[in-house]
Amino acid sequence: MNREELIYSLWLYSIKGIGPKKFRQIKNKYKSLKDAYLNKKELEVEGIIGAVKDEIKNSDLQRAEKILEFCEKNSINIILEDDELYPDEFKVFDHAPVMLFVKGDAKLLKFPRKISMVGTREPTYYGKRVAKELASLLASLGILVVSGMARGIDSFCHTGALENGKTVAVLGCGVDIVYPKENLKLYRQIIENGCVVSEFLPGTLPEKMNFPQRNRIVAMFSPCLVVIEASTKSGTFSTVDFALEQGKEVFAVPGNIFSQKSSGTNRLIKEGARIICSYEDFLEDIKEIYTLKPAQISFDANEDEEELTDDEKRLIKLLDENGEMHVESLIALTGWEPGKLASLITSLEIKSKVVRGRGNIISKL
Repeated sequence: MNREELIYSLWLYSIKGIGPKKFRQIKNKYKSLKDAYLNKKELEVEGIIGAVKDEIKNSDLQRAEKILEFCEKNSINIILEDDELYPDEFKVFDHAPVMLFVKGDAKLLKFPRKISMVGTREPTYYGKRVAKELASLLASLGILVVSGMARGIDSFCHTGALENGKTVAVLGCGVDIVYPKENLKLYRQIIENGCVVSEFLPGTLPEKMNFPQRNRIVAMFSPCLVVIEASTKSGTFSTVDFALEQGKEVFAVPGNIFSQKSSGTNRLIKEGARIICSYEDFLEDIKEIYTLKPAQISFDANEDEEELTDDEKRLIKLLDENGEMHVESLIALTGWEPGKLASLITSLEIKSKVVRGRGNIISKL
């Protein structure tokens, strides 16, 4: 795509009220978008009326030129639907984005094996563990993990994938915006070992209305969607609905019947989603979708435990048995001084074995 074509594409794309449908209507009406621009005063396209039509007539190329300059200076790739890097999975959908902005390795958009994974923003210890372990396992098999970089399950999916491979984060804002801000380190890691992608123009803030659009792209990327943990009212179901509408296979991780965070995933299973009973069973299921690379898979929970001291092993065992725990509960169970426990937790954080959450809640990674 040459620079002139990008300018005219960005001109139309940046006009308020022009979504994929209207963009394609105008594009198909004229022999080129440059031709559409040169004839903007007389533009007559079905459905292009009122304020949108007036904005097209009064527009110029200045904003498009500034957007392109910003992208060039900030290593942001612009992928149009006619480009060779545009995802094949998107081409069958009328509502697919006409333009994608990418930071990182844009070639991953064409990666042949992808699995989308989503879940609640406020997961339990169980959800965090499954998200990270399952994503790490998939990455080790040469499968690209796609998620939305949201707080919670999405973040643990990306983190797990980065242990053994690459990952794609779909954003509900511009690719130059880090949201949530606490994911700055993760955002940088994804750009180094994957990519972040968005259909929103650079500089677009993470407004609530953007996330359903983001969710439809997450669903589009893969022939199946894995739901780790979600309540019945979770925003995760926006992605599930898109996946079902697109004819995707939906997998769900079952959870504790007393946990509100698993009420949505358990309901999905009741309504026909494929259940993930174990990592091994899930891998057998996705062999129907992809031909997996041979790999030696270990499900040993004690892997790499030789790196830990006896006290660290004891702390990990307590978290295994009880799930996430408050610091005060750990002090009561172990009888350790607060200073000793704090030192052990810090050591395990450095070794990426535990994470300290809000309110001094400690969870195993």
